[in-house]
Amino acid sequence: MTAAPTACGSSEPTLDGMVTNAEVMCEESVGRELDAAVEISDSQATVAAPDAWTYEATGTVDYEDEAGPVRASYTRTIATDESGEEWTLQDLTIE
Repeated sequence: MTAAPTACGSSEPTLDGMVTNAEVMCEESVGRELDAAVEISDSQATVAAPDAWTYEATGTVDYEDEAGPVRASYTRTIATDESGEEWTLQDLTIE
């Protein structure tokens, strides 16, 4: 288990410090949602709603479905609370 990123000298997670955690959580959830082995590239997370500790991650996902290889763009919205311990997957768009 990794610790939530904190401000220097603080034990509380910071909104901006959680961006990397959000990016990783989003990448992992895309593969689970597609129920396939995936390769993620160009992934980037940003703070979408600071008051709600909500993040949006975008990137490219390569995977294979019944029709063959697929390359698509994804947008995943994810939220946490101030503790950074619990994450809620809110939305996923794959185009």
